[in-house]
Amino acid sequence: MNKIFNSESDMQEWLSKQLKKETGLSDLIKNNDYLDNCKVSSLADKKVFESFEYCCKSLHINEILSENENISLNPKDSLKPDFLLYASETESIVIVELKNLVGPSRQAGTEISAYASEIKSYIPFISEGDVINVIISTEWTTLLKHYLFNEIFWLQKNIICLEPIIDNGVKKLKIIDIGILCDKNVALKLSPKHLGGFQICLYDYNLYSEPENRDLFDPHLEQMKTALSVIATKGYSQKNHGFAFLWRDTSPSSLAPYSITILNFAPFQSIERLFHDEEFEPNDMTEKLIDIIVNYCPEGHGKSLGAITDAGIEFLKNFCTPREEGYTTWDNLKSLMKGRCELIAFKCWGIFDELYMGRLLKEYQDGNSAVSSTDPNIGLAMLSEVIDTNYGFIDLSYYKYDPEKNEYFIGIVDKTNNKH
Repeated sequence: MNKIFNSESDMQEWLSKQLKKETGLSDLIKNNDYLDNCKVSSLADKKVFESFEYCCKSLHINEILSENENISLNPKDSLKPDFLLYASETESIVIVELKNLVGPSRQAGTEISAYASEIKSYIPFISEGDVINVIISTEWTTLLKHYLFNEIFWLQKNIICLEPIIDNGVKKLKIIDIGILCDKNVALKLSPKHLGGFQICLYDYNLYSEPENRDLFDPHLEQMKTALSVIATKGYSQKNHGFAFLWRDTSPSSLAPYSITILNFAPFQSIERLFHDEEFEPNDMTEKLIDIIVNYCPEGHGKSLGAITDAGIEFLKNFCTPREEGYTTWDNLKSLMKGRCELIAFKCWGIFDELYMGRLLKEYQDGNSAVSSTDPNIGLAMLSEVIDTNYGFIDLSYYKYDPEKNEYFIGIVDKTNNKH
């Protein structure tokens, strides 16, 4: 364990004195050139790098707004960030949270979220991009790394992680190695079963009697693409992560000449990711959440996806009969699309949009200036990079199933017997 400070209060006192002497937090960082020389390759590394780099721009000129003071508008509540700074160069608020012990470091993630929410009570129009989070810790526990990686990658929060060091007998800070947050336990991996959705089939029941008129929907193609854009916009407003394909059904017998396949994260299915960590020990809440999976099998077909879908259907129902069908996961929906469709357009939102735009930018940089901003083949290529078909998905619906007795039982499963 790093013994530079005896307690968090010692760290607080040291940092307070330094910030009053220096222009900004960056004056205390020994390896300010780390990011300039850092080489990243994986999607996970790139996202953490971008977060660190973005935050650094707000650490050069800082003014202290509060030090371990209650910032809650409600005097009955207590919210005391270690430091609240103002970055005049970027007009940003910088939240600094200190952690010196293994135990308390587990709360760092939830605390910075609470502080950021309270800041928005004072400054309601402040964007996420103008809130910078700095974690200074002597220990990087697995749980803290999981939380910070998810906050950076999936929730797109601006976070930088610093660590106290001794440099020639002087206390300094350093930017931690990006690999610390992107180790094998927390790096980006997605299973097709982490994504749930369905088809919005655009029916024309007149095809029962006039099967030769399968092209009657073609004049509405731009309207369908608009519906796709509306779906993505609603996805963003829901703070959701997902994607949608518009495609033409090539099956001559289909009564739905076009379909939209729409997917988002299946949040309850992500619980299985915890079990890939050998140190993880399930508790009572884990048991209750797994009971939900066993009893209800939630696969990402929640109210959020319903609201996203409804927004798109408003732009479709004047010329067709939209129906939601095929409630399942990405592996099954992708197989269905491959078997009978001509891809037309692709839209995505959340982290998928950011990854897609990265690939699109590369296409333009490579000289492919004619590529469409809704190219479905680029969408498929991006998803193939993010989704690992060989991911060892742990189906928690069998978590309490005893194959020897062919029955379910109550209690925590012994992972050494691979009964989950």
